[in-house]
Amino acid sequence: MLKLFVPHYYIESFQTLSIEYLKKNHIKVLFCDIDNTLVAHDEASANEKVIAFLQKVKQAHIEVIFISNNVKERVYRFAEDFDIKAYAFARKPLKMTYKKIMRDTGYKKGEIAVLGDQLLTDILGGNRMGYFTILTSPVVKKDLTCTKLNRKIESIVYFMLEKRKKLRRGVYDENM
Repeated sequence: MLKLFVPHYYIESFQTLSIEYLKKNHIKVLFCDIDNTLVAHDEASANEKVIAFLQKVKQAHIEVIFISNNVKERVYRFAEDFDIKAYAFARKPLKMTYKKIMRDTGYKKGEIAVLGDQLLTDILGGNRMGYFTILTSPVVKKDLTCTKLNRKIESIVYFMLEKRKKLRRGVYDENM
């Protein structure tokens, strides 16, 4: 059960994501969380670093699709500046939105990577689907009230993973 919380790739920031590593692993689409993965939950739009990152991914011919548990207004507003498909209120880690995206786009499991900051939503959901999962540290320490409970549970999961030497918070795979 704990293996479902272990990402394939653990990075400090979206900015350190190796696009070459994704290409080597035949990734054609990046399902990307927004809040606390790219920007703080209270930032309405992307900053220069996020814009540069998204351009770099697109230039590598990897499609980006935003997938968020946040509400439509927030997710669609963020996505509209980029002409990027977005799926709001995704209810991660449940499988239904992931399956819908696969139906809508035609991508296969082996072509999909998930980038997110939470073990309980992004990594668990992506691993349950058989995707390539990438965990990043949160952009900021502040969270929405609903996310604070997840973070408490996540701390217990980190503790258990560290104890079994499966994942250690703050020890990144930057050399990949």
